[in-house]
Amino acid sequence: MRQLPIVAALICVVAGGAMAAPTPRSDAGRLRSDIENEEVIRKLYEQFIAAWNRHDIPAMASMWVEDGDHVEPDGHIAKGRHEIQKLFKMQHDSVFKKTRLSLTIDTVWFVTANVALVDGNYEVAGVVAPDGKELPPRKGRLTAVFLHERDRWWIVADRLMIPAPLPYKK
Repeated sequence: MRQLPIVAALICVVAGGAMAAPTPRSDAGRLRSDIENEEVIRKLYEQFIAAWNRHDIPAMASMWVEDGDHVEPDGHIAKGRHEIQKLFKMQHDSVFKKTRLSLTIDTVWFVTANVALVDGNYEVAGVVAPDGKELPPRKGRLTAVFLHERDRWWIVADRLMIPAPLPYKK
């Protein structure tokens, strides 16, 4: 019976310590290399945002591995860095010409030491339709796969999605 109060006290200490511990930034395994690599990936997104907002197409496309791909919310697929750059140029020469991008990374999950899965949210404001009318900001989710190769992190694939209500859900 004397052990019961001791066990209860230990449970309280462990539970209290767990509640006071800071929440990790993402799903990283919290290895030192994961923490460092997560920061690198987050900085790459900061660079991408800056390149988008100055409409620097080569800088944006340079973040993809040579044979990577990019999928737009409408299902359009650009395969390979060259095609991705062509898509970005077409968009930024027309409807995205005056846009501003904001992006938030929610999680960076290291599948292996060299592969990361990234999830986040984005908003593109200032989209102008072909008739010249400004459209409401485009808000969506993104998922990307990164690969560490040749001493740097590259986007291998990314998927943009605009949430839509489902008729069978409230």
